[in-house]
Amino acid sequence: MHPLLAIPIALLGFLAGRRAAARRATSASAGSPLDGVTLGAWDTFVSKMAQHDKGHVSPRRKLGAFQMDARRLSDVGAMTTARKSPDGWMGDWAQGLTESAFLGSMPLQYAVFVRSMRAAAPKVSPLVGKVVDGKVATLSGLLGVSHVAGERGVEGFVTDPQVRTRFPSTVAVWTRTNGIF
Repeated sequence: MHPLLAIPIALLGFLAGRRAAARRATSASAGSPLDGVTLGAWDTFVSKMAQHDKGHVSPRRKLGAFQMDARRLSDVGAMTTARKSPDGWMGDWAQGLTESAFLGSMPLQYAVFVRSMRAAAPKVSPLVGKVVDGKVATLSGLLGVSHVAGERGVEGFVTDPQVRTRFPSTVAVWTRTNGIF
């Protein structure tokens, strides 16, 4: 190959590589565990959902930074069973997990939270775009609601104003998370 031809070929290869890298960097899911969500938006959502320290246990037995109860932990495989008790939901941890290990590990809590949001996203997505108290529902707001009300509670939250009146803490999560993505 003639040396003068090598320069334009190398330049074309360089530009093609830069273009592909730019597409990857600006793709909707770069670094985010949810398709169509940027890493920056995901980070904002996570920071609004993690409202406690990793070792926190609420009086109703919601655990960790993301305040997950035994029902949700069971749904996503961190617990094998969930049962209601007078103090809240209790459960049996999946093999290899314990409450102290869960409460002591932010990476574990984050991994379980991601699994929970990935499971909830396709179930709440059909409600994106619905109007709730004058605001258009976004995926982030619906995921926030599903986190505190359960996936089945999202539709009632969206369609029934009385549900929103009865659960002001769910409205607070909605307000905090809707519109991020």
